[in-house]
Amino acid sequence: MDQKQKKENKIIFAGIGIILAFSAYYIIKGMITDSQDKNGQTETSREKLYTDYQYITASELNKKIIDREKVKMLDVRDEASFKKNHIESSVNINDENFQSTIEKFQPDDFIVIIGYDYNNKTDEAGTIKNLKKLGFTNIRALSGGITGWAEEGENLISAGDKESALDWSKIDQILPEQLKLAIDSQYPVFILDVRQSFLYSNGHIPGAVNIPLEELENRKSELPVSKEILVYGSDSDEDFSASVKLNDMGFLATFILQGGFTSWQEKRFDVVK
Repeated sequence: MDQKQKKENKIIFAGIGIILAFSAYYIIKGMITDSQDKNGQTETSREKLYTDYQYITASELNKKIIDREKVKMLDVRDEASFKKNHIESSVNINDENFQSTIEKFQPDDFIVIIGYDYNNKTDEAGTIKNLKKLGFTNIRALSGGITGWAEEGENLISAGDKESALDWSKIDQILPEQLKLAIDSQYPVFILDVRQSFLYSNGHIPGAVNIPLEELENRKSELPVSKEILVYGSDSDEDFSASVKLNDMGFLATFILQGGFTSWQEKRFDVVK
C-alpha cells in the first residue's frame, strides 16, 4: 500500500471515529435527559402527594387537646412503634382496621394523621388520600409526626420498657399483705384490675374495678384523681405496663401489686366474683 492510500485510510477512520463520538454523545445526552425528565416527574408527583394536604404543629394540636376540642387522631405507624409510645387517645390504624375505624367517624370530624417523622410521609399521605375519597375534608397531618411531637416535649403514652430506668422510676410496688391491710382498715385506695373482663368475672380482689389495659386511655374519666390507685394484672408484665401508662396519663399516685393477682391468690386472701 502506497503512502497516498494510507493517508486516505487514516482520514476515513478519523471521520468514522468522529461520527461515532458524536452519536455516542447524543445517545448518552438523550438518556440523561429522559432520566432527568422521569426524575423530575417523580419528584413533582411526590411533591404533589406530600403537599396536597395541610399540617398542624405539635403545639397547636396539644392546645386543642387541652381545650378539650373534638379531635380524632389516627396513628399510621406500625403496631410495634405505636405500642412503644403514642399520643394519648390516638388510634393505630392499618389496612385491616381502616374501614371499621372510619365507620365511627363523621364527615365533618377534625382528623389528625400521625406519622413517623419529617421524612417518612408515604403512609400518612396514602391515608389522607383514602379519607378524602370517602368525603372527609377536615384533615391535618401532624408536622414532624411522632418525632416532632416528642421534640416539642409533649407527653407520650408508653407501654413500659422493663429495661428502662425511667419507666421503673414511674412505679412503686406493694406486697399483698399491705393491700390486705389497706382493705381491712378501709383505707381510701382505688383498686384497678386491668385483666380481661372474663378473667375479672372468674374472680377478683374485693372492691376492685375492672378496666382492661387496652381500654385505659378511653376510660380515663372513670379513674379518680383524688385517690391512690393500686393496679394489678395477670402477671408482672401487665402490672408494669398498666402502671407506666397510668403515670404517663397523669396519675402519679399509683402502685402495683407485687406479683399481680397470682401473688394475692397464693396468699389465699379473699377473692370474689
